[in-house]
Amino acid sequence: MTTIKKPTTTSTTKKTYPQKRYACVALDPPWSHFQHGKLGAANHYSLMSLEQIAGLPIPDLLTDDAHVWIWVTVASRFDAQRIAEERWGLTFRSELIWDKRKTGLGNYLRGSHESLLLFTKGRAPIRFKAQRDVADWPVQDHSHKPEEAWVMIQRCSPGPYLELFARARFPGVEIWGNQAPGGSDVHLPGYPVPAYSDRAMNPTPGDGDAWSDGVIRKAA
Repeated sequence: MTTIKKPTTTSTTKKTYPQKRYACVALDPPWSHFQHGKLGAANHYSLMSLEQIAGLPIPDLLTDDAHVWIWVTVASRFDAQRIAEERWGLTFRSELIWDKRKTGLGNYLRGSHESLLLFTKGRAPIRFKAQRDVADWPVQDHSHKPEEAWVMIQRCSPGPYLELFARARFPGVEIWGNQAPGGSDVHLPGYPVPAYSDRAMNPTPGDGDAWSDGVIRKAA
């Protein structure tokens, strides 16, 4: 997971970035719910308010028919659905549970899972109808979402694909965020990031196999 920070330098020359649209967007926002304590996420990265997250230009990133996947915890789950439905105009479809097989934090019940919410825009049926809604994926470092999730998403959702708040690259997926290796592949107005890749100036999302930083992103 990554977050937004102001650029350290300014330029008098502003680039005009193309408006790119995707049939599938996945995001892992830095939710602030109960994350300011000694063991909270605020010790690892900057958090965003609900209004900042709601202001993300998700509708402008989507094709007419699209899927949106949102990572949430129990604390942020209902705010995520409210934002997706009321601010982004999406329709809730289903919820996948990632069983972490470990005891986490919690004031009442101890959290042992995270959820991946699926929303749709327009006519966007699922591509794979045998996908279970509980996943047993490995737990890695703090906030590191399993790579297996993108395998599942690409099996269920059409492309082109975009991941927001990304800190690694995955085959066939364009990315955006402060920690995006090689820079962000798309520009989000009002949400500056430290660097952009050459892909950000290409109006066609996911076009081509080998990109300028040498990373192969098209799934075999």
